[in-house]
Amino acid sequence: MSQSAQEFRLGVYGGSFDPIHLGHLRSALEVMQLKNLHQLRFLPSGNPPHRAPAKAADTHRIRMLQLAVQGDERINIDTRELEREDTSYSIDTLQSVQADYPHADLTLIIGMDQFSAFDTWHRWQELLQSFELVVMERPGETMSDSARNMIDSPLQQRISVVRVTQMDISSSRIRQDLQAGLDIRFLVPYAVRNYIRTENLYLNSVE
Repeated sequence: MSQSAQEFRLGVYGGSFDPIHLGHLRSALEVMQLKNLHQLRFLPSGNPPHRAPAKAADTHRIRMLQLAVQGDERINIDTRELEREDTSYSIDTLQSVQADYPHADLTLIIGMDQFSAFDTWHRWQELLQSFELVVMERPGETMSDSARNMIDSPLQQRISVVRVTQMDISSSRIRQDLQAGLDIRFLVPYAVRNYIRTENLYLNSVE
């Protein structure tokens, strides 16, 4: 690492990634460029309080993430939440990452839908006081009143809202297409598509 530790900017992008798709990847790249991040870590969720359990096994989600980002040394997969048995709160995860990189400038990357309910997150004020927050906004999305209040509060300096390319892709839509026998080509990386087909993933999942 050529830059000093004090200049090291690290982004954490959490989610189910069930499966990872091109919308995730394009948004991650744009945030990396806009915020000049040196490294980004995709962090598949373990037992999040606000999400249903993932459809695919953890091993499959990890492998799909690895296939999706192979060849880009700036992007890594962080499995720490999958290695915990208790509820996965973002504040605990970020503090764990910070302990591993004590001199890093740590940024949490979330979508506008998550930000609109951010005031329901566990210890959200402490999270904002300790870490930067990047909110990915896509054209046509609206911000909740609670989120707008945060933007107008003294904590606004900890929050960046960035416009990312609109891609009407979702993991749930991909799972539904697979169950319907449709081809998911150009929705996910080619290597991920091949892996899903080889492992027969999502064919029996129920939304």
